[in-house]
Amino acid sequence: MGNEQILTEERGRVGIITLNRPEKLNAMTGTTHRELREQIQAWNGEDGIGAVVITGAGRAFCAGADVGRFEEGVAGSAGTEEPRPPESEWIELIKGSKPVVCAINGIAVGEGITMTLPCDVRMAAQEARVSFRFIRMGLTPEFGSSHYLAQLVGLGHAMELMLTGRMVEAEEAHRIGLVNHVYSGERLLDEAVALAQEIAENPDWHLRRIKRLIHESYLNRDTAEVLSWEDEANAEAMAGEAHREALEAFREKRRPRFHVL
Repeated sequence: MGNEQILTEERGRVGIITLNRPEKLNAMTGTTHRELREQIQAWNGEDGIGAVVITGAGRAFCAGADVGRFEEGVAGSAGTEEPRPPESEWIELIKGSKPVVCAINGIAVGEGITMTLPCDVRMAAQEARVSFRFIRMGLTPEFGSSHYLAQLVGLGHAMELMLTGRMVEAEEAHRIGLVNHVYSGERLLDEAVALAQEIAENPDWHLRRIKRLIHESYLNRDTAEVLSWEDEANAEAMAGEAHREALEAFREKRRPRFHVL
């Protein structure tokens, strides 16, 4: 059975996931979460895919959680929608997965922006706007965003964005470090795929190990412990085939061929 709420495509070594509820501005349901998670897990197990791009269909990236879930919660009903999995599952999946690039093509509100924060690169269309709108919905942040947002933009910007819930234009998001790059809407997906392809040319084990090192080391003040993690990773890397190929490519003055077709 195919997916109901996402579309998938493969370009070279890049897997593309498109959130596909444009009539609902790609608002997230339990089904969307499951399909998104299962597709990334599937590509994590495929040698032919080295990185993933997530984008949205239509004029929105993701308008947050489907409001029906909140209405059911207020009414105290169990509801008929598939339940959303624990947020910790998404964070752990992304931390350990192949690199994930988010191409924010339009509105990204609430969960629609916080789900991107654990991901590796965020890119936005010039017309994109984002909002950490929880306070205006009588809610508080989720998906670890009170942690990740301050890391990305600093405490002052994080406080302002969370306490106001205001809309942020793409250029401001870029200026404060919330997104890495801004492109025209026409170029966004192609640029995201190009970056993902550049990343995917590198050896898979090393990409995932570097991701894990950065996540675990960023707020660790014990430099000795960080160094020990790096030494352990490097010992494994130096004994691997990718390192031997890189040295041979250096001697032969060519690009390394980490993935032989």
